[in-house]
Amino acid sequence: MLAAGDFSPPREAADDDRLRRVIDFLFAHYREDITLGEVSAVAFLTPPAFCRFFKKRTGKSFFNFLNEFRVNQACQLLISGDTAVRRIAREVGFRSLTNFNRMFKKLKGETPTGYRRGFRG
Repeated sequence: MLAAGDFSPPREAADDDRLRRVIDFLFAHYREDITLGEVSAVAFLTPPAFCRFFKKRTGKSFFNFLNEFRVNQACQLLISGDTAVRRIAREVGFRSLTNFNRMFKKLKGETPTGYRRGFRG
């Protein structure tokens, strides 16, 4: 019965697979500049359809999700060593230190340096 020509997987299963491909892509490429065109192609959707899909599945826009992911990666680097903040910003995909500091403060409520200091006590 499952091999019948008119069989198609349930919509949720297809969406889960699509989201998994996007998340896998994010993990592999978060350090790079990611365009909406690239990530929507991974999901086999047009950019507008991808934006709707991603927001519906995660509750966040893709770029908000990406920035949160990058900041969380930066937090791990900040507490695990003495790497300069500027270098950490580049390592997690921010091309501008100013943008990194602004995004970090928006998401964590403090600067990267303050976060590192507070964590170390």
